[in-house]
Amino acid sequence: MQPNQSQPVPRKRIWCAVYTDAETECFEMRTVAEDGEGVETLYHKEYPSGTTVGDFLEVDLSIWDQMIPKIREAVQSINEGRYLKKSFNALFYCTLYWLDQSAFFAPFAAALQRLHIIHGVGDLISLDECMEQMAYYKDLQAYLRDLTGQVFSVGESESTALRYFSLQKQFGVESYPPFTFESVRYLTAVKGIGGRFPYDEFLEEDEINEPQTIVTEQLETEDAGAFAEFLLYRYLQENLHLRKCKYCGRFFATHGHTKLEYCDRLIENSTKTCREMGSLRLYEQRQMEDPAVREYKRSYKTHNARIRYGLMTREEFTAWSVEARAKRDKCTAGELSLDEFVEWLNSDKPQK
Repeated sequence: MQPNQSQPVPRKRIWCAVYTDAETECFEMRTVAEDGEGVETLYHKEYPSGTTVGDFLEVDLSIWDQMIPKIREAVQSINEGRYLKKSFNALFYCTLYWLDQSAFFAPFAAALQRLHIIHGVGDLISLDECMEQMAYYKDLQAYLRDLTGQVFSVGESESTALRYFSLQKQFGVESYPPFTFESVRYLTAVKGIGGRFPYDEFLEEDEINEPQTIVTEQLETEDAGAFAEFLLYRYLQENLHLRKCKYCGRFFATHGHTKLEYCDRLIENSTKTCREMGSLRLYEQRQMEDPAVREYKRSYKTHNARIRYGLMTREEFTAWSVEARAKRDKCTAGELSLDEFVEWLNSDKPQK
């Protein structure tokens, strides 16, 4: 939601949409436009394929149980006509919390915001739909963790779809059900949307992208189950494989044969991604495999400590480090033997 903007309120109906291409998965919450005819997008998020399930697997769903008392209090106040603005704000910020955890929660968020519409026509509101959906998400998370291990984490030479249907044949449709979602249309959709939406966080101007048009299957639904089934169906269709990032530990998608070990998620409180930091870590590890680099770092720490103990001035340390780096590079290039380099590093060692 934008600064100083009033809380968005859906009109007549609020529902979700999900669509993908080979690289991107897109999620939206929609309502009836102000003219009563068209559609207004309230929320739009895009991620690299596989990210949404990867994030959902790590969400702490017990947080909902901690939220329930305050949310029930808000619902009661609304039904009694008290503190309406404050109470609807509580529902709204609960909505934003779950959308921030994973776009998988878009149907749940829509159910929370649907309470606006129910209240608007004079009916009492309840958390029944939200409670049912969260119970479904808890079962779904356990199921997806198992499915990831059994299907999406298999070797990249193996088809995930063939693996799924092989397990379905072996264990039955109760364990590996067919995909039966409805309301799928093959049509043009937009990704890279360059706008701002009421349920999105604030975007800076340089973050706004030019939209692109894609032609793909699109599901519109209010049902969390259909939402999840459609996404899994697309994962199998695109033969996505899920692998754990060696930096953040979360799952990310790979296509075909690849040696990628890090995802493209931004690291919390950083402008760098796991892949960027992973590459830096790998570089440092390879550097440390060089004995000249190891000896240099050991001696660097020793000399730096001398400043604290008054055995060397800052100027002397700076001059030493310039010469030490030059000799380290010569040693790495084979122009200076390791023994000669170590002897030089130890040459100014204080005598006992």
